[in-house]
Amino acid sequence: MSATPQASTRRSKTIPLHKEQPRTRTKRVEFFRKLHRYVGIGALIFLSLLAVSGFLLNHPGLLGAPSERTLSFAVDPRDPQHLYRGTRLALYSSEDGGKTWTEVPMLFAAERAVDIAYAPDNPDHIYVVLEDLGLIRSTDGGIVWEQVGLGFMPLAEGIRLQRIGIGSTQNLNLWTSGGLLTSSNGGKTWASIAQSTKPGHDLYTIIHQIHTGYFFADWFVYLYDIAAWGLVGLSISGLIIWWRTRKRRLHRTKKSALRY
Repeated sequence: MSATPQASTRRSKTIPLHKEQPRTRTKRVEFFRKLHRYVGIGALIFLSLLAVSGFLLNHPGLLGAPSERTLSFAVDPRDPQHLYRGTRLALYSSEDGGKTWTEVPMLFAAERAVDIAYAPDNPDHIYVVLEDLGLIRSTDGGIVWEQVGLGFMPLAEGIRLQRIGIGSTQNLNLWTSGGLLTSSNGGKTWASIAQSTKPGHDLYTIIHQIHTGYFFADWFVYLYDIAAWGLVGLSISGLIIWWRTRKRRLHRTKKSALRY
């Protein structure tokens, strides 16, 4: 008979301890909810800016800049008004100092023209380095263009052409991601005199092209655009849903306060 009151006394002593634990847990949960909320808002702003700025950088024409990024540039040594500009998609020329540009007509694609150079002993000889497609030249001042044989296809071999150095119409040096090529007969034959790295795409270029969307295909950048605006829409809709939920909670809190 005496054991029963002692047991009940012990239970009554332990009841307050069990009541305090949920309160502590609730405070922690509420703290982390608030932290998650404000970190989420900060991330929302950051991701939205990242998406919009990435879209605009991929489409510079919307910012008033040239719609195609200039990869290379050259001035005719005989006429400063005659210019060449290489872009990702084509080669352009200007006869009025860059006020207007026209695409240079060719029988083949002049994509990713990363370097343009005139032969110092004969400015009618113009060389254009196409990063993935090879080397092209004109021997009549830019009227007719032809491909210069290298003995390999850069894109197929995983080699990227970079720069050309011209000592004369006969002496050419071509820098590539795989080393240095030289020709002493105007590009008829080439010899490798320095091997810098193994053939293959450099890591920086791969990461940069994956980031911009141009690594997979030229049209893939538009999928990146859709994803960017989808991310912006998701961020805005998430903010609206959060704000509406917050308003409802405040409204309910006011109602319950008025009742009491």
